[in-house]
Amino acid sequence: MIQKFFHTAGLFFLLFPVLSAQTIPITDNNLARSYSFIHPVFNTVQYSSGLDSFYYKLHLLKKNAGDVVSIVHIGDSHIQADFLSGVVREGLQQYFGNAGRGLVFPYQLAQSNAPPDISSSSNTRWQFNRVAHPEIPISYGISGYGIKTNTDGASVSLSLRPDALGSQAFSRLRFFLDSNHSNSWMFRTENMVTPFAVQNDSTPSLYKEVVLDSSASSFSMTSLPSGNAKELYGVSLENSGPGILYHTIGVNGARYDHYNKAALFWKQLTALNADLFIISLGTNEAQALSVSENIFRQEIASFIEKLKAVSPGASILIASAADSYKRRRLNLAMKQVNHILAAYCEQNNVPFWDLYRITNGHGSAYNWSRRGLMNRDRIHFTAEGYRVQGLLLFNALAKGYNSFISTD
Repeated sequence: MIQKFFHTAGLFFLLFPVLSAQTIPITDNNLARSYSFIHPVFNTVQYSSGLDSFYYKLHLLKKNAGDVVSIVHIGDSHIQADFLSGVVREGLQQYFGNAGRGLVFPYQLAQSNAPPDISSSSNTRWQFNRVAHPEIPISYGISGYGIKTNTDGASVSLSLRPDALGSQAFSRLRFFLDSNHSNSWMFRTENMVTPFAVQNDSTPSLYKEVVLDSSASSFSMTSLPSGNAKELYGVSLENSGPGILYHTIGVNGARYDHYNKAALFWKQLTALNADLFIISLGTNEAQALSVSENIFRQEIASFIEKLKAVSPGASILIASAADSYKRRRLNLAMKQVNHILAAYCEQNNVPFWDLYRITNGHGSAYNWSRRGLMNRDRIHFTAEGYRVQGLLLFNALAKGYNSFISTD
């Protein structure tokens, strides 16, 4: 049974062997044999012509004619833990090359759950906020989170643990910080110590870049005395090689409207130079007392318009949310939310991945729960449940890519 492999470090190498063929191996049938509520026939991207430019860039990578393809996956708590998105990232990087871990955040300093490969610590307590709480007067930026301190000498240490592909090293860091010109930091890795200021000149920049003499898998930074508040919104960890740079932006409790109101998030998002945006939202909308179709459609449309404004050349893929319970009962609002998402994508020819339909739609949360793939709240999934969803998304993208190159 395939689920027996989910707790092994070699998951991807069991499911996605490196082949000399141009196409990517597909494993939908393996999943369906293990989980009868999965329907591989539906596991495709609908209205997929909008992904052609993305697939072409992947094709160039495979032919050693491309550089870096940047994917930005935006979502809620289903994405913050990175079990789902991590499976997609590792699969794509195994096949097309690894350009780095991408955007990360010291979640532990914001007293929140972190992906299993990220560990962070500090010598002081930080104030914090996230995009789901616009009423709190603390800024949040590109990661959907922000931390703030008035303490001089405050430190941030962050390290990456190995993933399924091995050690995670980086040689280039892009820090997203406050814009106070008086603030500066001392940056350290095992082999390097260097100071850097928030800004180089009087022109505000989106990030501060540090290039390492040799690769590292951890770093620390300490604020130098300034008497001012310091803020950190995230850091992109990259290397010098070609391949996939997969940025994950997941925020517990987040909805479309929360992101739409986050001005600094949209300002900084342009720095990631996205070639593909993947949007995984909808669960928190379905937990509301009621869903207004008109209002929700407006929020979706506003979100898409903002994506196009910050990265005009990027492809966009909207995902529906998997079924879940609401107050321990079957959730009709989830059916409504996903119907609105599907209708919007059909009417506007936006690529759409319908996880809800692929896994049997309304009432299918019972199947996830019965197989031990959901947490006790019956809203969130276990690590294994998220990995199943990640494998489905990887397969859907792989099918699209295989179809694209077959016509090349």
